[in-house]
Amino acid sequence: MFNNNNSERADGTSLIGEGLTIEGDLSCKGEIEIAGIMNGNIRAESLKVLETGSVIGGVKASKFEVFGFIEGEIYADDIVIGKTATIKGDIFFKENLKIDEGADVDGYIKRVNQGKQTSSKPQQSQKTKVKEEKKEKQLEIEDTEKKAVNQS
Repeated sequence: MFNNNNSERADGTSLIGEGLTIEGDLSCKGEIEIAGIMNGNIRAESLKVLETGSVIGGVKASKFEVFGFIEGEIYADDIVIGKTATIKGDIFFKENLKIDEGADVDGYIKRVNQGKQTSSKPQQSQKTKVKEEKKEKQLEIEDTEKKAVNQS
C-alpha cells in the first residue's frame, strides 16, 4: 500500500531531506546523507553532505564525503571533498584525503596519528646504542689523557 521506492532506503542510509532542519547532536552507527540543514555535531560511520546540505558543527566519521557546506572541525579516516564543497574549519584525517579542484577549504588540514605510538625521542636500534656508548667512552678516555698531559 505504501510501497513507494522513492521514500525507502533499502541500503539502510538515513536521509536528512532538503526541506528539513535539525537542531542538536546526531549519532548513527550507519550511513547518513544530508541534503538539508544540520545545526549540531554529527558522529556516524559514514556521512555524506550533498550539494544542498549544510552542517554547522563538528563531524566525526570513518568515511566522510562533502559536496555542500560545513562549518566546524572534521575528524575522519577517509575524506572526499567535492568541487562544490565549502568548508570553514579544521580537517583531521587518518588515511586518505581527496580534494577536488574548485573546492573551497578555509582551515588547517592535518594527518593525525594512525594508532602508532610516537615519542619525543626516536627509537634507536641496538647497534646505534652500542656505537653511541663506544663514542662516549672514547671521549672520556681522550678527556682523561688531555687532563694528564696538562697536569705534568
